[in-house]
Order: sequence, then structure tokens, then C-alpha cells
Amino acid sequence: MKLGNLLKRLKQRVGALAFYLGVILLLCVSIYFAYWVGGQSAEVKDKTLVQQDERLDQLYQQIEALEYQTNVLSVELDIERSANEELQAELSELQNDNYALRRDVAFYQKIMAPELEQGGVVIESFALTPNANKRHFHFSLALLQIEQRRQFVEGHITIELQARTGEKTVKRYNLLELANIEPHPHHFSMRYFSLLEGDFILPEGVLPEHVDVRVTLTEGGRGQLERRFYWTQSLRQNRSLELEANQDS
Repeated sequence: MKLGNLLKRLKQRVGALAFYLGVILLLCVSIYFAYWVGGQSAEVKDKTLVQQDERLDQLYQQIEALEYQTNVLSVELDIERSANEELQAELSELQNDNYALRRDVAFYQKIMAPELEQGGVVIESFALTPNANKRHFHFSLALLQIEQRRQFVEGHITIELQARTGEKTVKRYNLLELANIEPHPHHFSMRYFSLLEGDFILPEGVLPEHVDVRVTLTEGGRGQLERRFYWTQSLRQNRSLELEANQDS
């Protein structure tokens, strides 16, 4: 009611013509403002749509790049799988050859030196390596199962060092005790091979001569193996292996 009275009074003061012109002008301004706001909103939407299209194109490009990388990796994986299969086949062939050589070695060893083989087990090697400190040495004993079996072989190992402490004095040392390896004798269980290693200090004033290795089989075979390794030869063989390794590197 107050607004209607206000409009009537305004109409009476300015006149009917001026009043209607003002109303029309106000409507025009309102329509223009609404149009301008709508145009701004449409422009913002257009920019957003362009940005979204550009982003979509980038995503498509990234997808294509990832698909290309996936295809390359798939081809490389197939190549590596094929190479791995070939290597496994070669490894299997080499293992068969190795077992055949072991059988040959076992056959000739039974003929030439039957005391060095029992139950398909041989004392393969004994190596000595000088450590940095004086009179400190590292030993490595390898046992090898030369016959292809599926069962484990168990037994005991004793290692004795014979040395001279004077011109005529001979003394024997338990090398496992010098290396603090418990128990004595050492128990082993193996399939294919066994490696026993340790570090020891050579007693003061002794001149080592040779090392006697004794292996007693208790499971998977019966019997006793004995082999003697001379001190200087074990060191010399180890040095020759180091020289060959340095030449290969």
C-alpha cells in the first residue's frame, strides 16, 4: 500500500509521461544489465570449455604415450623371457654335463684312488689365504657329492695341522679349535656340496707342514675319507687362483 501511494504521488508530481518514461528507462537498464551478466557468464563457460578440451587432448596424448611404453615393455619382457628360457635350457644342459663329468671322475677315482671317495663324496679342495695381520689365516674346505642323489649326506669333519716347533719337535693342532669352530669334530649335512670356512691364528714359533682332513660319513653313506694338503701347496694354489681372477677382471 505504501509503495502504491508513493508511486501515485510521484506520478502526480512529475506527470504521467515522465513517469512512464522513467519506468521504461529502468526496464531497459535492467534488461541490459541482465544481458551483460549473461554474456560474461557465457564467456566464462566458453573459456572453461576450451580449457577442458585442451586438458582432454593432453590426457589423450598421455594415454597414447603410456600405451606405446606398455607395448615396448611388453616386447622387451617377451625378449627377456625368451632369453631366460634359453639360459635355463643351457644351464640344464651344463648341469647334466657336470653330473656326467662327476660320474666319470667318480668312476676313475674308484679305480685310481678308491681311498679318496666314500659314498659318492670326495674332499674336493682345501685353500689357505693369509689375512692382513701376521700369522692370521683363512681356510676353506669344500666337500663334493660327485654322484647325483636326492638324499642328504651327513657326517663329521676333523682337521689337524702338523707343524714343527723346533728342528725335531713335531706338534699337531686341531685347526677347528684354533678357528673357534664348535663342536669338535664339526658336523655337516649336505646335498651336492658343503663348504666349511674359518679364520685362525698360527701359534707363535711354529713352522706348518701339512693339514690332514678326515671325513666320517654317518648318514647317506658309510666310511671314512682322509686327504692330506701340504701347507705351501695350498697357499700356492690359492695365489694362482687370485692371479687368474685379477687377470680376468
